Amino acid sequence: MDNIFSIEGKVIVVFGGSGNLGKVICSYMANHGAVVYSCDIRHDESAKQENINYETLDATEKSHIVSLRNKILEKQGHVDVLVNSVTMKGTDFYLPFEEVSLEGWEIGMKGNLTIPFLTTQAFIPGMKKRREGSIINISSHYGLVGNDQRIYEGSNLQDVYGKSPSKTKRIYSHGVYNAAKGGLNNFTRYLAAYYGADNIRVNTVSPGGLLHKGENETFLKKYGEKVPLGRKGEFEEIIGAVVFLASNASTYVTGHNLVVDGGYTCW
Repeated sequence: MDNIFSIEGKVIVVFGGSGNLGKVICSYMANHGAVVYSCDIRHDESAKQENINYETLDATEKSHIVSLRNKILEKQGHVDVLVNSVTMKGTDFYLPFEEVSLEGWEIGMKGNLTIPFLTTQAFIPGMKKRREGSIINISSHYGLVGNDQRIYEGSNLQDVYGKSPSKTKRIYSHGVYNAAKGGLNNFTRYLAAYYGADNIRVNTVSPGGLLHKGENETFLKKYGEKVPLGRKGEFEEIIGAVVFLASNASTYVTGHNLVVDGGYTCW
């Protein structure tokens, strides 16, 4: 039972590794002895660490994922942990529901739900063969509850996350995010039940709203009023949950959604 939270020596593959949360996950894991592969469609060259393996691919293409899996297995022999931390937003993400496009809906579904399907399908066979593995899907508190659209009044999220074709300053949160994250939660339960006999654990981590650089005080105040802890979270505050599920501290945990939201969903 000594140091059961250790991830030293574990081979960890993170899809979405160059995203805001993915970067923090990869950095922590690599700095604590894991062999980390950061997988994304692009990487910030200035932010690269020498102790992380960076792989560039389009994770919406099954052949790209399979090629990457084969490359990792050839070099490492196995994968201990798969982390799915990808998200995708269409340009109409902040429009009213009646105005969003089918294309925008499909982009959200592909990033938040289809990619975890493809990555899991690719990496499961190796885990089955070893009868060991942990899959961690990064979901959201919005996979559990609907958005309070009032908190977006006066926010500058459209400027922070990319402009949409909206003709008004009022923004809205896209329903595809909730639909896909809710689906990811139940997909996780399905996989946990399906592969439990193979000793493969599948869980989700559901962060609440995390603090992004540039968000204005109007939005932060309105969001904080909905949270018992009174604020948005920091990306680093999600690490403990991910490490727990990646380590031997959670060998009897599967099918679980570990919510890290400052209490947002408790009232």
